[in-house]
Amino acid sequence: MKPFFGRKPLTIIIFGLAVLLLAILVAPMPAFHAPLSTVAEAADGSLLGARVAADGQWRFPPPDSLPDKYVTCLINYEDRWFRWHPGVNPVAVVRALIGNIRAGEIVSGGSTITMQVARMARGNPDRTYGGKIIEMLSALKLELFRSKRAILKMYATNAPFGGNTVGIEAAAWRYTGRGTADMTWAEAATLAVLPNAPALIYPGRNSEQLKQKRDRLLMSLVERGHIDSLTCELAMGEPLPGAPLPMPSLAPHLTGRLWLVDPGIRKRTSVDPFLQREVSELVNRHVSALEGNGIFNAAAVVVEVATGNAVAWVGNSTLPDTTGRHGRDVDMITAPRSTGSIMKPFLYAGLLSSGILLPNALVPDIPTRFQGFRPENADFSYSGAVPAGDALARSLNIPAVRMLQMYEEERFLVLLRSMGFTTFTKPASHYGLSLILGGGEATLWELADAYASMARVLTTNPGTQTGNSIPEIENPPVGGHSRNSQFANPDSAIANHQSQIANRKSQIATLHSQLANSPLSPASIWLTYEALRRVNRPETETGWQYFGGAPEVAWKTGTSFGFRDAWAIGTTPEYVVAVWAGNADGEGRPGLSGISSAAPLLFDIIRLLPAAESWFARPEEGMTLVEVCAASGYRAGPDCTEKREEWVPEAGLRSDVCPWHTIVSLDTSETFRVNSSCATPGEIMARSWFVLPPAMEYYYRMRNPSYRTLPPFRQGCSDDRKVSTMEFIYPPRDARIFIPRSLQGQLMSMLPEIAHRRRDATVYWHLDNQYIGMTRHIHQTEIRVGEGEHLITAVDNEGMTVSRKFYCIGTL
Repeated sequence: MKPFFGRKPLTIIIFGLAVLLLAILVAPMPAFHAPLSTVAEAADGSLLGARVAADGQWRFPPPDSLPDKYVTCLINYEDRWFRWHPGVNPVAVVRALIGNIRAGEIVSGGSTITMQVARMARGNPDRTYGGKIIEMLSALKLELFRSKRAILKMYATNAPFGGNTVGIEAAAWRYTGRGTADMTWAEAATLAVLPNAPALIYPGRNSEQLKQKRDRLLMSLVERGHIDSLTCELAMGEPLPGAPLPMPSLAPHLTGRLWLVDPGIRKRTSVDPFLQREVSELVNRHVSALEGNGIFNAAAVVVEVATGNAVAWVGNSTLPDTTGRHGRDVDMITAPRSTGSIMKPFLYAGLLSSGILLPNALVPDIPTRFQGFRPENADFSYSGAVPAGDALARSLNIPAVRMLQMYEEERFLVLLRSMGFTTFTKPASHYGLSLILGGGEATLWELADAYASMARVLTTNPGTQTGNSIPEIENPPVGGHSRNSQFANPDSAIANHQSQIANRKSQIATLHSQLANSPLSPASIWLTYEALRRVNRPETETGWQYFGGAPEVAWKTGTSFGFRDAWAIGTTPEYVVAVWAGNADGEGRPGLSGISSAAPLLFDIIRLLPAAESWFARPEEGMTLVEVCAASGYRAGPDCTEKREEWVPEAGLRSDVCPWHTIVSLDTSETFRVNSSCATPGEIMARSWFVLPPAMEYYYRMRNPSYRTLPPFRQGCSDDRKVSTMEFIYPPRDARIFIPRSLQGQLMSMLPEIAHRRRDATVYWHLDNQYIGMTRHIHQTEIRVGEGEHLITAVDNEGMTVSRKFYCIGTL
């Protein structure tokens, strides 16, 4: 019997091929598991910023494509026959083997690009013949299962370029300060030769040797017809890159956010790089001006209304922090802060949407006290009563608290949560009525998102809408992966385009659902923005309406308790701009306010944006014309004398009618009130009169000279008590009051107060049925009480009496 190997040569060849194939299949498949840098890209694919990988290397995630110039230089320098060999070039291997034998050591490996990929995947071990065999087998396996394009990408992503720079993209930014798309022939040639000996030759070290290698490569490109001689001459005249440059840092806080949420990825964001740069410069300029008052931080975000995407994200000032104590690394866009008055528009819109209040119904603006809480307007003044829309435009605190009373705290919390706020996690009892004045916290991002969502309700036609869904905090405004379309694989480009279309359709469907379930009606939102258009601009914007092209904007400011946070948010039909200023550590500063510290920056940013072609159109549906009382702003009742028509939400048809017009009996001269006790029926004339409650009237008439107080009773007529002449301002009904002690340990006093319609009235005070004194003109009296139930009584000089029971539940 003939031995196995004595059979036909074909059998031997088949056996050998089988053994080789088995060896290839069991060889390790080159793969890279090193940590990657986090890369944030702008909407146009330019680099916003990057974070170094966990091992300290600048190693970008694989790109979608490679620039043609670099690919040409790389193949001509490293592996001329790359596109034709199966991963191993036998001629190069034999040539290297002969050279190594002659030299008596390994001086050349004959490696192809694919073999270099296999060697890099093994961690670049020392060269040995055994290692070379493994690399050859791995290279053959890689060629079996991967395309040439994919192999080039693996090489370009993981090749060392000197120092802690790995991969072509990181090298391009570190050595040229630009991305690979704009690479010149000289730069492409330089980066192609660098991985050959990155520890010995790279920009800033052994530059002459590097130049020689680069120029030889450029000359070979001329010889092989890839470039002409003029291009070569110009390229050889370009200087070599210098020492490595720092990575771009146009949006450091957004980059940091991506790094915290999902490190080691490349993210294409919706940020406009040009707007980002301008807004960042404005924030730095603004903070520089505020530093004199000890204010060291500011943030701004610009949101596109149509898509809900952020087009500028400046989380903090990037000015140098020599002390290291100003917290400029903190992204204040996502930091929860006390809201101040910035939530008032949501309450106003909620009241209108629910039909509880009409847009210009009067709301009390009088001294107001609650248990442990006494709101005050910013200027410590009172208007008695103000239209709800004016109260919003003027950001009056007392009317806002009164409106929250009408709407109820629990209901308002439900509204805020339905609008996307995630920071209000406590029950309504925790916040109380202070919720509307900064008793809770919100982030600048969620505020901007909420205002943009409201604007989108007015600007979006569900039948024709386009745009992305509202970005979540866990996933800041993003789009698809980065790519250089100029050098993209056509198949990859088509697949990516189809994926983007599918993703966009899904986002549109999501946004349609959000709009359909909006907790606020379009009518209420439109009226809210109409009120915010009336807000007076800061001093820096004085006379804005006289300049052509001045942007029209609905805007609101807020200042938190203790002057810790200054807010300003402006809305146009196309953009929402949200600004915060303050100190990251929460230190308050006198003079810090939304109007002076945040609003100027807001309007500087708005001037960067293209002006909207038109303002929000009044919604065609959900609004109706209704007759309202000209004096009170409520729905006109039968006793209202002057009426006007006003556009209101349809839900406003359920609102109350005017409660303050009443029929009074006057004499024929209409100068005195009379009744049956002093006049015959023929001497009595019935007239409708606008009568506010005493406390509201006391302050209202000071600011409204046209307000007509009730005529006095004619001499001899007794007061029929149909209209009260005085009421308590403090204490509230059934109040439970803590009485503090002074530093000397004595119980401090409390100040009951009433309002009286007559300025010359005398009021006599009684505490627990004991007379304690009298007041005239200003009706406050100082009392000291102990624990328990008490009764305070006021009697005027005409016998009118009002009483109020309260409880002192302990002393501090």
